[in-house]
Amino acid sequence: MRRMMVSPLHSIASGARLSTSRLARHWLITWILIGLLLVTAFAGLVFWHPIMRAVSAERTGAPTTVPPSLLMPPPAPSATPTASGVPVGQPPTAVAGSLPVRAEVEQQLNTLDISKLLAGADALALAYEVVDTETGQVVASRDASTLLIPASNTKLLSVTAIMHAMDRQMRFPTRVVQPAEGSIVLVGGGDPMLTAEPTTAYPRRASLQELATSTAAALQEAGTTSVTLAFDASLFTDPGWNDTWPANYRDQVTQLSALWVDEGREPTGGRSRTPALSAATIFATQLTAAGITVTGVPVAAPATGEEIARVESAPLHVLAEQMMLRSNNSFAEILGLQLAAATGHPTTFAGSVAAIEEQLRELSLWTDGAVLRDASGLSRSNLVSAEMLATTVRRAVDDPSLSLILDGLPVAGVTGTLADRFSDDISRSARGVAKAKTGTLTRVGSLAGTTITAEGRPLSYAFLTNGSSDGWAARVWTDQGVGVITSCGC
Repeated sequence: MRRMMVSPLHSIASGARLSTSRLARHWLITWILIGLLLVTAFAGLVFWHPIMRAVSAERTGAPTTVPPSLLMPPPAPSATPTASGVPVGQPPTAVAGSLPVRAEVEQQLNTLDISKLLAGADALALAYEVVDTETGQVVASRDASTLLIPASNTKLLSVTAIMHAMDRQMRFPTRVVQPAEGSIVLVGGGDPMLTAEPTTAYPRRASLQELATSTAAALQEAGTTSVTLAFDASLFTDPGWNDTWPANYRDQVTQLSALWVDEGREPTGGRSRTPALSAATIFATQLTAAGITVTGVPVAAPATGEEIARVESAPLHVLAEQMMLRSNNSFAEILGLQLAAATGHPTTFAGSVAAIEEQLRELSLWTDGAVLRDASGLSRSNLVSAEMLATTVRRAVDDPSLSLILDGLPVAGVTGTLADRFSDDISRSARGVAKAKTGTLTRVGSLAGTTITAEGRPLSYAFLTNGSSDGWAARVWTDQGVGVITSCGC
């Protein structure tokens, strides 16, 4: 047999062709893998946020429903020192630690920079009180018994009195009664959150539209298709405007009434001077749309006759929580008048503040010499002390019936009126930890609420400043005060 002979050059060429083929396949696979990686990366950029939102894992500045530690390691606490040498960003421990040393806390608070507060201040007043909520022991105090203008922190005192005296499940009805055939009366029950149209927002509100639908159905069932309409807002006997409020406050609070819708706001954006008449006029339009002819124009008249329809407000505890969370002046005044009615006082501003004082005295929270002229804190005639406010907050911590007061407080740097605060190095440690009610008027700043120290000690506090023309500086001082006591490991 003849053996085939393969030349060395042929072998080399064949091997080269084989190597080239393998190399081509290698590069093809490599480019495919690179292509897949690029597609995956692009898809991640496009679909990352929708996917994370779908599983409630995306962080947008508010607490998530999925612990961040599932997605990434927790950030290390900041070691950046504050002006007083206390590290910021340290989370409170789960177990209450030792009681802060009063002298050390006061030393740190008293070394906060107040130079901007002093600038332009004819007479600057600063006061604070910090209380250990477990023992009631004062851990820091400065001029805490001095009576100062609290601004909106008046609401803390008002809501405490309201929730102490009244049933938290109480609801306030808006009714329609029928004095005679062909005549109906719309009766206000003092629902501060009554709306013209139904809404889907939380909390659920009663609406005139619901009431109009029920009223029309009742009238049509009885064979009535035409009525005259009157309205009764006599539950509150006060004219509805506090004589200690400047006229320019009318953009902050509506002329008070036991009957209004949408807080008395007009479609044009202003606030009605005759909110009961405005509500009745809307109701007449809604009845007409529901098939009931309304003859004439609505007039004021006493409510008599059989009730044919009603809607009811959210429970009192929800109204109070919303009032605190939003610092709503109108809500506060309406609930103050409801307190007066529930405790046998005249439904006037004088009756409202007398009822608030009465309840606070019963709770041993009133200081002789204190003055209230309204329930909301718009009045500059209100005078209370830091001690009153800090002690009131502590009482809310201890008393389950008052706990909703704390639920309605905004969280530092997170919610409500505190969402855009506590951003500097000294105050930042209070973000997400402290809760507080704010108070702001011209030359007035206040903050009162709760926090937990770096060692896990729960505290209540109140910081007040009167007299400075620099409102921003007043805000910074109160925020930094809370930051100091929150980061305190002293």
